[in-house]
Amino acid sequence: MRFGIFCTYENPQQDYVSAFAEQTQLVRAAESLGYEEAWVAEHHFNPGAASPSCLALLAHLAGQTSRIRLGSAAVLLPFRDPITVAEDVATVDILSRGRLNLGVAKGGPFPVQNKHFHVAKEESRARTLEALEVIEQLLYTPSVRFKGAFFDLDGVELVPKPVQAPIPTFLATATPDALRHAAARGYGIMAAPPFPLAGARESLNMYRAAAPGVDPRFTLIRFFHLAPTREQAVEEAKGFLRPFVERMQATTQQAQPDWTPWFALDRMVADSLVGTVDEVRAQLATIAADLDPRMVLLKPLSPAFSKRLADVEAFATTIRPQLPAAA
Repeated sequence: MRFGIFCTYENPQQDYVSAFAEQTQLVRAAESLGYEEAWVAEHHFNPGAASPSCLALLAHLAGQTSRIRLGSAAVLLPFRDPITVAEDVATVDILSRGRLNLGVAKGGPFPVQNKHFHVAKEESRARTLEALEVIEQLLYTPSVRFKGAFFDLDGVELVPKPVQAPIPTFLATATPDALRHAAARGYGIMAAPPFPLAGARESLNMYRAAAPGVDPRFTLIRFFHLAPTREQAVEEAKGFLRPFVERMQATTQQAQPDWTPWFALDRMVADSLVGTVDEVRAQLATIAADLDPRMVLLKPLSPAFSKRLADVEAFATTIRPQLPAAA
């Protein structure tokens, strides 16, 4: 396994300047500590997670770092023009000198996004897959003519072109049809922090059944919190997660009822990397044996920047050195 951090641009003090500066500092610290990747979320209309323009943030991080790979987790394609996305993706890949991973998703379950971006929920998945097809053609072919259900291009030539061809691409999905699509196209897949480990296992099985021998390049994102005892770690983690869980339960009950069971607080903590140094190390050994992820991205839970930084440092210096080296 390799390791990285997941950046949601926490904003507990409602100070966007500080939130951006702290997240940049955390990514730079992660690079200096030997983490391989840093991925930035895309969230809209959420003052506590101030990252609506993830590709712009990645462009900034490209100039603040030199080695760590940078990923989008994920660009919400239903709400964006694919030509603009392709231009931004190519630009970030150039600025990072070929260090970009492109993660995409349909977004949800947040009806306010579909409302304000004027996209019907029923179209989101189809728009995502069609937009991704357009983006790939723009990135890797000289001139694009394309006519689909949502997009119509007549001789569009993308300028500039990216450094990487292809850019590693990932779908954040648990839907069988999208998983089969990812497997057929050779995309990697991602699992968000609340997603159950049992569900991740099912997704991997579906992917491998659809494309035997194709590497799913599985990227697993997990909430992460350390404390001297498991009791303290669990109690603190539940306190940090409870408002998020309550908000997501209310949202999913209305918009996506089949997702509501994901947001059970005890289950979510049990599937996270929460505990003492030794317990988190053991949890990772279990995950490695069960899921064999390419990458584990850590999402520190504490709203206090000093604690997030301390946990990222502790993982690099006291947990990772005793884990098996990445292949």
